[in-house]
Amino acid sequence: MENDQLIAIDAFCTYYEVEYSFVESLESSDLIEFVEVDQGRFLHIPQLQRIERLIRLHRDLDINLAGIEAIDNLLARVEYQYKEIMSLKNRLRFYEPGL
Repeated sequence: MENDQLIAIDAFCTYYEVEYSFVESLESSDLIEFVEVDQGRFLHIPQLQRIERLIRLHRDLDINLAGIEAIDNLLARVEYQYKEIMSLKNRLRFYEPGL
């Protein structure tokens, strides 16, 4: 992965005004992934939207880490089911074009 797709965790924490320990707890719960490059820890820029959502759940709704894990799991299941429904609708349209 190219280094232009990475952001230093320290810079991320400073910009989003979030504690480093919270970001580490997200990583230890396998909600996000760190990348180690030259003994530095970084986040993938494409996963920023997901991390922002997790921070909002914690900060704005005052949800603890266990709750964030549960919500993230449910949202992932909903997204999977949405994709499956869209796939099934597309298959159905193939056989019944009027739908």
